[in-house]
Amino acid sequence: MAATAGVSVAAARKRGYLLALAGVVLAVLAFALPPVAQPQAYHGFADARGWLGVPNFGDVMSNLAFLLVGVLGLSAMREPRVQAMGRIPLHAYALTFAGLALTAFGSAYYHWAPSDARLVWDRLPMTLVFMPLLAATLAERLRWRSDLPLLGLSLLGVGCVVYWNVTGNLLPYFVAEGGSILLLLLAVALLPTPWSGRAQLFAVLGTYLVAFACEQGDKQVFQATGGTVSGHTIKHLVAALAFYVLLRMLRRQQPIDG
Repeated sequence: MAATAGVSVAAARKRGYLLALAGVVLAVLAFALPPVAQPQAYHGFADARGWLGVPNFGDVMSNLAFLLVGVLGLSAMREPRVQAMGRIPLHAYALTFAGLALTAFGSAYYHWAPSDARLVWDRLPMTLVFMPLLAATLAERLRWRSDLPLLGLSLLGVGCVVYWNVTGNLLPYFVAEGGSILLLLLAVALLPTPWSGRAQLFAVLGTYLVAFACEQGDKQVFQATGGTVSGHTIKHLVAALAFYVLLRMLRRQQPIDG
C-alpha cells in the first residue's frame, strides 16, 4: 500500500515480529479463556427442503461455487503473472484455493446431514483457506524463504479443529479464524508489498463479512425472500465471490517499482 511503500525491509521485519507477538497473545487467550462448546442450535438451518434426492438442497449444492472458484484459482497458479510472485507466496495461494475446493466437499458433506461429527469435515478444509491466505500475505511482504511458516500455520489451523473434536472446546478454532483475519488486516496496513492491487484484500474481507452476516441472518433472509433462498445458501455464494475477488487481484497484479 502507498502508506507503507517507503518502509525499509528491516522496519518491515520489526513490524512482522510485532504481528507474531500478537499471534502468540491470541494463542494464549484461546487456551486461557473458558472453553466454548458447539451450540447444537447451529445445525438447525432455515432451508431444509430437498430436491432431486438431495436433502437440504440449497445449502448442499451452493457449495459448487467454492469448487468452481477453487479450481479456477489453482489453474491461475500456472499463469506467468502469478508465478512471478515466487515459490513461497505461490505455494501459499495455491493451498488457499486447494482448501477452498476441498471446502466444497466438506461443507456439502456436512449440510447433507448436519451434526458435530460432520461439521469437523467442513471446518478442516476451511482452516486450509484462511491460514494459508494469512501465510501468503506475510510471505510476500516479509520475503519468506521457506515453506515452514506456511506449514506451521496450516497445521495450527487443522490442530484447532482436531482439538475441538477431541475436547469439545471450540474457542481455539474461533480464535484461529478471527485472529487470522485480524493479522491479515494488520499485515496489509503495516507491511509494504512488492505487488500492486493489494488494497483489494480489504474488498475480499469486506465481502466475506457480508457472507458472515448472511449466515447469522439465515432464518431472517429465508423469511424475507418468502422461503425462496436462505441466508446460509447466500453465504456460500457470497463467500465464493470473495475468493473470486482474490483471484482477480492475483491475475491483475503488477510489480511495484523499487
